[in-house]
Parts: sequence; structure tokens; C-alpha cells
Amino acid sequence: SLFIIYFRLCTDVKFAHLMSVEKSITEKLPYCTLKKIPFLQAPPGEKGDPGIAGTNGIPGTDGAKGDRGIKGNRGYPGLPGSSGLKGDKDGLHVTIGPKNCKQVLDKGEILSGWYTIYTEDCKALTVFCDMHTDGGGWLVFQKRMDGSVDFYRGWEAYKNGFGNKLSEFWLGNENLHQLTKTGTFHLRVDLMDFDYKRHFAKYNSFKILGEADKYKLLLGSFVAGDIGDSLTYHNNQAFTTNDKDNDADGQNCAVLFKGAWWHKACHASSLNGFYHKGKHASYANGINWK
Repeated sequence: SLFIIYFRLCTDVKFAHLMSVEKSITEKLPYCTLKKIPFLQAPPGEKGDPGIAGTNGIPGTDGAKGDRGIKGNRGYPGLPGSSGLKGDKDGLHVTIGPKNCKQVLDKGEILSGWYTIYTEDCKALTVFCDMHTDGGGWLVFQKRMDGSVDFYRGWEAYKNGFGNKLSEFWLGNENLHQLTKTGTFHLRVDLMDFDYKRHFAKYNSFKILGEADKYKLLLGSFVAGDIGDSLTYHNNQAFTTNDKDNDADGQNCAVLFKGAWWHKACHASSLNGFYHKGKHASYANGINWK
């Protein structure tokens, strides 16, 4: 680099004085002459030792987010995994819950109420289990108590079931078929009149065939009860509703007596008729058991 130094050379004055470039020499020493003498910087000396590194500066703020990059190419397929362990022969083992209310009772459930059971094809079904009557473990598929539910319905309603869990209901003919198509089931009919007198009838087997067989009733022998046998008359009969006549009478018994049932010509019992609250003038169109 180049520095410029000013020397003041004055008459009869023998000294030199350094001054800054900005200062006006002529104002201070009017009798001096000014000469500008350039000097070149001396050659650099030996390189000194490196200084101590400074501390890191304060981090800057994050920059703006860049645009999303182009989607990459799909990678190569991975290597095949190892084979699984060989299963047992005929080895589809499915563990499901209880298939009926008796199995629910055997698992320690002693209170009557709604429980989930499973049909043979593993369909979950919520049913009411009576755990108090006659030793418990009874599945209730029909209940009448106050006339709050209309039971004068057609084929599809009786097929799928209807009603209110808190009062009256019909579980459904298809559900009855699925539940009774394997195994042996007893049937118990419990009735109570308006004087609160209770009666029952019991049969040693009960099965409902599928829809292709019109949900035909297969009933075993009457084995106990104090109200007599009014259901054997309907054994081997198909189910009849107000829109599907499968009975042996010349008319539709479900229409004639206002209740779907396993009518023959027409009935000795019919528990799905009108809920008459006391005496009535109509004939045999209520809840009947001869």
C-alpha cells in the first residue's frame, strides 16, 4: 500500500513535523514551502502466528420454505419374505362366544337381560336371556305385555324381527331358524292373565326350518304345564302372515284372526293376535291359547 507523508521545509528552521493530510499547512506556516514526497511501503515482514479463533456469531433466521420437490421414482420391489409356519390340517379354528342363553348362564351370568350370542355362521345376535325361570338359560323370542307394539305385520317384518327391547318384540323367524337348526332346544310358553295368574306349557323339542320351507314349525312332545297342549295342532305347519297365506284354510287365517302364526285351519293357539285389554266382543282375534 502507499502512504503520503508531508514534510514542512522552512527557511532557517531545521526540523520536520508530521501533520495530517486534512490540515492546511499554508495557513499555519505562510513562509514555508510545501513539497509532496511519495514513499513506498516497505516489504512485508514474516507472517505472524494465527490469531485465536473468534466466537460463533448469533444464528441467522430460517430462510423461506422452498418449493416441494418432484416426486421420486418408485423403488425396486423388496425381497420376498420367508414362508409362514405350516397350519394344522383342516385348521380353521375360530373361537367365538356363547351360542345360546344356556351357555351364557354356564359362564356365570346369572341376571336376566340382553346378551350377545352367536349363530352357527358366526353372526352376532342380541337376545333376552331369562336366568330365573325353570333353572334359567331360556332365550325369549316373543314377548307381549301392554299392546304398545303392533304385531299385525307382514312376512318381511316377521322374518327379520321387530319391536322394543323395553316392552314387546318378535325376535325374527330367520333368527329362530339360525339358532335352532343345530342342536336340541326345549320350548316353554309362559302366560299371565289380567288377574296375575301364571300358567305354562313345555315341549321337549323345538325347531324352525328356513325360508325355503316357509319357516315351518317342528315341535316335540308336550311334557309339562298347567294350561294344556294348544300347540301340537300347529306342528309341521308353515308360517302365515297377512300378506303370505301358507295355511290349510280356504281363507288367510292371519287376516281372519288378525295375527301371524303357524296356522293350520286355523288355530288352537295364536299368540301374535290383537292385545285386547280385557273383555271384548270379537272372536278369536286376540292372544289365544285354548
